[in-house]
Amino acid sequence: MRALTAVLPMLLLLAACDDTSTGPSVAIGSEFQLRPSESVSVENTDAELRFDVVTSDSRCPADAICVWQGDATAVFSVQLGGGSSSLTLHTTGDGRHASASGFTLTLVRLDPYPYASRPISPSDYRALLRVDPAFDS
Repeated sequence: MRALTAVLPMLLLLAACDDTSTGPSVAIGSEFQLRPSESVSVENTDAELRFDVVTSDSRCPADAICVWQGDATAVFSVQLGGGSSSLTLHTTGDGRHASASGFTLTLVRLDPYPYASRPISPSDYRALLRVDPAFDS
């Protein structure tokens, strides 16, 4: 019995330290920033959004003259109710928005903007995003 009374407080302490949260949460309709591999939960829902990776970045460097503005592509995951959806968003055009699991995710901006003289490390990217209820296009 003494062993149980010694172990019980430790088990309660471990349960209180459970680290199953995804980190910060964001409100629907608000803008927020994510780094690659970073996740947030959507307030008042069971949804989790994750910035997976930038798969391509052909945006015209700020210190160059281009005939086309270029585009960058980033992949995000939406997890809800045990299911997961992958969204590919672009920095230009209608590809800035995509919907899954009842949400529309918008890529507001992708930083840093490229310069010809400065390569961007994959871990340096920051996505400014907005999450809204899904809409039909």
